[in-house]
Amino acid sequence: MSDSPNIAVINYGPRHDYAAMLPELADRLQVFSHHELKNTEGLAHYEYVENCESVPYAEWMIRRLAREKPFTHLITDNEYDLERAARMREDFGIPGQSAASATSFRDKVVMKEVAGRTVRTARFARLETFVDLTDFIEECAYPVVVKPVKQGGSRDICVLGSEEDLRAFSRRAWREDLMVEEFIEGPMYHVDAVLGEGYRFVAASRYLRSCLGVFSGENSGSVQLRPEDPFARRLEDFFDRVLEAFETPDVSAYHLEVFHTPDDELVLCEIASRVGGDRIPALTRATYGVDLHTAVMRQLCGLPVDPPPSTPPAEVHGSVSVLPQGRPVRAPGRPPFPWVRHYEVNEELAPGAVTQHSASYLCFVIVRGADTAEVERRLLTTEAWLMENLEDLENLEETLEETPASH
Repeated sequence: MSDSPNIAVINYGPRHDYAAMLPELADRLQVFSHHELKNTEGLAHYEYVENCESVPYAEWMIRRLAREKPFTHLITDNEYDLERAARMREDFGIPGQSAASATSFRDKVVMKEVAGRTVRTARFARLETFVDLTDFIEECAYPVVVKPVKQGGSRDICVLGSEEDLRAFSRRAWREDLMVEEFIEGPMYHVDAVLGEGYRFVAASRYLRSCLGVFSGENSGSVQLRPEDPFARRLEDFFDRVLEAFETPDVSAYHLEVFHTPDDELVLCEIASRVGGDRIPALTRATYGVDLHTAVMRQLCGLPVDPPPSTPPAEVHGSVSVLPQGRPVRAPGRPPFPWVRHYEVNEELAPGAVTQHSASYLCFVIVRGADTAEVERRLLTTEAWLMENLEDLENLEETLEETPASH
């Protein structure tokens, strides 16, 4: 590591504490953040930048600062910043993920073109015009999935299952950033990993339901597989085969999503070169004691990191998030079950909010169990209790209005 590190950080995580994650280098960190952070007094530079991932201010400032003192590292935890961070690294001549590598993980068409060299992917096509979509449907038949090539969190995804769906879709404003792919049946699993020189952490989980289900009112969640489970090992092997097709940096986190079809085949959905979102970091800490963000960021800055555990965990965990209900409701108190590890209510959610993406939540719970099956049973029991105990504020207000005032 350089005698005088100078590190630029484009931050997304709303709760990251860089002074705690990188104490050796806190006074060398120049942080531009999408969210307002706490404990930033000891940083070399800190700015909260509204809509940081969408506006060019952070890049402009980093390039200006680099003229005064060259940066030795440039890191980001945000998928939407991977490409511009990579471009700046190449311009500054500092190590890290290249622009070509970042694009291959960000652009879902390029991603599938690359991954298709080593594993099966769904059939797909980039959409330049609406005719490209109708041609694809004639070739592949319904249902199909239409989505932006660089979006995340299941945002703006549309499943077309019939001519009526296509008719409705044709009335929407056309976008220039779309792709289409065949719909793959079967549950979806995810693999979350941090790989570095001499460091390897890989964990497998299954989504409780389809990530697209949130837009039809289904709560989202995830259940971990035990690492010694043969299917977890199969998923890890699939993950390794996917990465063989890509140009990968020396250090990176990865989030892989893969379908398990009814005929027992694994089919790539997507892979990203960043830490998984939603409750994945919290679940990983609970089961393995590994903080995915800290593990990857310390290695990216050339700092030592504790090795991942070498023995199977005593328990595994799962989470379920209750969606915003689209009407004013109040989440109940902590569920009364001994297996509940953590419960959190989204205090910043506006009354009557609707689901915006797959990580939207009114409240979420993390539960523990001996294995995947026990965790899933406990999750479903806890979810049922939460749904039964949601308090409808509209009905409450009407009741209060109808109740005569006491004297």
